[in-house]
Amino acid sequence: MKISPFLLAAVFGLSASAQGLVTDLPAIYLTTNTGEEITSTELYTPSLLTVIEADGTKTDYADTKVRGRGNTLFTLEKKPYKIKLAKKAALAGADYAKGKKWNLMADHGDKTLLRNAVASFIAKEAGQPFVPMAKFVDLTVNGKYCGTYRLTDQIDIRKKRVNITEQPEIVTELTNITGGYLLEIDDAADDLEGSVVSTSKGMKVTIKSPDEDVITSGQISYISEHLNNFESSLFGTNWLDANNGYRQYIDLNSLIQWYITAELTAEPNSFRSVYFYKEKDDDKFYFGPVWDFDFAFDNSARWGSRPKALVAQEGRGPEWCYTWIDRLRQDPQFHKQVNETWTKLLSDGLIDKTISYIDATAKQIEKSQLKNFELYSISEKAHDEQHLFSTYGEGVDFLKENLKARAEFLTQAFATLAEGGTVPVTGAEDDPSSIDEVTTPDYHVVVSDRILRFLSNANLDGTWTVYSINGAKVMTGKIKPTVSLSALPSGSYIVCWTIGNSVKSAKFTL
Repeated sequence: MKISPFLLAAVFGLSASAQGLVTDLPAIYLTTNTGEEITSTELYTPSLLTVIEADGTKTDYADTKVRGRGNTLFTLEKKPYKIKLAKKAALAGADYAKGKKWNLMADHGDKTLLRNAVASFIAKEAGQPFVPMAKFVDLTVNGKYCGTYRLTDQIDIRKKRVNITEQPEIVTELTNITGGYLLEIDDAADDLEGSVVSTSKGMKVTIKSPDEDVITSGQISYISEHLNNFESSLFGTNWLDANNGYRQYIDLNSLIQWYITAELTAEPNSFRSVYFYKEKDDDKFYFGPVWDFDFAFDNSARWGSRPKALVAQEGRGPEWCYTWIDRLRQDPQFHKQVNETWTKLLSDGLIDKTISYIDATAKQIEKSQLKNFELYSISEKAHDEQHLFSTYGEGVDFLKENLKARAEFLTQAFATLAEGGTVPVTGAEDDPSSIDEVTTPDYHVVVSDRILRFLSNANLDGTWTVYSINGAKVMTGKIKPTVSLSALPSGSYIVCWTIGNSVKSAKFTL
């Protein structure tokens, strides 16, 4: 027997009439139709969604479907969710998209709850045409209060999201298949999936739109060929030619906006999962929207504290988007335009504006975060936090100070690169406030006869990267007993290796 959501709410002691605001934030109530818990990240659970705005306005969305979101994140105590409405609705308000798909993000590993929202603010200030919005709400699931959540967009093609031409239907011979395409460089992409293509350099790109159930082999072949044409141009001998080089395939403005956001936030995974898109009758790829900043602003114990490290040189992951970014960073014009854009953003007050946004948003969610941290300890590690704080205010202050210090470092680094200089690889710094409690093997490295050897009594597990002395990445891979360095010319190098939550480095000469 199917139980009415309203009867079910009463069973939970939370009748429809009793639903109301929990704090001064909007409130969202999810009530599954049968009372079952939401346990799957693949199968949707039929539910009733009720939204109560801060002014008391209440709207019910029947026939809503809900599932868990993420892999590791859904295993945590505070779980994120994906919502699929029966009809398109402007859940975030009239200024934002009208869509069926939305996300309720828990931000459980971010003790400020603000990092993703702040990253979106920075990207918008940098000029990105669309950034995921952040509407903070109090979430209750089946009568149980779950804490402060961030309602945000699904990354898809539509007005006020990625506003390009959609290809929603199966094409014919007369259809213009040049766009639009929503794409993602995805380190977890499965080569066996029908909508995943690989470039000649091994870059895995997931085609997010057109949808897998309507995309044709012709469309897949078209975008695959276009990606490879770009990559061939990027690594070709004529790659710096303004008209015939890689720039004919890349919108540099969107790339630099995205790149500056990645470096300012210092999200170590920025180059692992990257959204970009192509419009119809336009040969260029546009970078964005930005997404996923849980570990930004010195919040990843696995990456360690690196206030003076460029993510493009030292970010987590031995491959993925770095293949393209490493090449792009060899273009002197790229660095000049990055520095010019950065200098303009600073003169327009980017840092002060961001700090004001942090202060205003922290004040906005003040009552809600107090209730949130009654449920989840603010002083205990939930995911990968690098630092813990005794109060919420301390965490917010740290976020602001980290932002200012990061901006100061980037001002010098971007100017140095624009002048043809280099920024050294630094590795993680010793940090007395770090909460890394994971015991890691005591690895040692030895270089002899052009062989890099990893020595440890434990099982070999982790990744390594070799940099030239001026900071260029030259080799990378997974840790194993021996690695041949025979392809490297004579000179001095730095090897950085990551094991668990530990990052180490050593200098050697061939």
